[in-house]
Amino acid sequence: MKQFAASIFLLLAATAVFSQTAAKPQFEIPFEFIHNQIVVEAKIGGKGPFKMLVDTNTDPSAIDIATARELGLAVGDKGYAVSGGGNDANVGYVTRLPSVELGSLLTKDVAAATINLTKLSERMGGPIQGVLGFSFLKDRIIQIDYPNSKLRFFAESPYPRIQFSANTVNTIAFPFKREDGEVIIDSVYVNNEKLRAALDTGSSSSFNLTPEAVALLKLEDQVQAAESTTSVGYNGVYESKQGILKSVRLGRISVESVRAEFWLPKTGHDNKKFQVNIGNEFFQDFVMTFDFKNKVVVFEKVD
Repeated sequence: MKQFAASIFLLLAATAVFSQTAAKPQFEIPFEFIHNQIVVEAKIGGKGPFKMLVDTNTDPSAIDIATARELGLAVGDKGYAVSGGGNDANVGYVTRLPSVELGSLLTKDVAAATINLTKLSERMGGPIQGVLGFSFLKDRIIQIDYPNSKLRFFAESPYPRIQFSANTVNTIAFPFKREDGEVIIDSVYVNNEKLRAALDTGSSSSFNLTPEAVALLKLEDQVQAAESTTSVGYNGVYESKQGILKSVRLGRISVESVRAEFWLPKTGHDNKKFQVNIGNEFFQDFVMTFDFKNKVVVFEKVD
């Protein structure tokens, strides 16, 4: 009887933990969803506002070189080759943003790189003066509510202990790793093959397959016959191919006959730590919460 009573107590305690009230956001700001990119307005060093992208897979943050000069930011003497899509050479220089104001959220001394964002701005149809990347997002819990165009910041997860509870049809949590500045999850099934995926809020596409993934899935013939398209990365314009994947599955999320882009060799996408890149075109049907404190990402389907 004592053992039974103890079991009931533990069950009730566990239920209480999982049913606790979700945390309220500390800050919430609107964003524009332009060409499948998350665009916010931020002040840098008290000046602005400037148009900035929110990109989980950029590290550090970035600021356009012309804007950096306008702000009088100190820039190092030695440049380095910027990684990313494109066939051109874009040079970055290390700098620091004295402060970033995003709504009522003030962050001081943010690591950044000055790079030329001219071609990205041209593709976006208007000026993009910077990118808020991991150096700004680290140690934060951010929620991107795509259906309502809201960006929220939390002190505690709005999904308490979700990593210890079972996934549901509408709410799915994945542990993630950070490798080479990328947010990576290990278990995404493309055409029933298990691949590693990068979750990239700086990508306007749905699914992008690396040259390695094309080989693993034996899609070379499909890619060869597919239509060409052009995209813009940090290193300029590059060509890719468009096609259809039979199926993609992330936990209980499953889609069939989904459009995808195939990255070609020597376009800045070789030797990646992942095989598939997932972007905003797919995320836009979800509320996405990136818990950088606990390295958990939550997909919540909104009906």
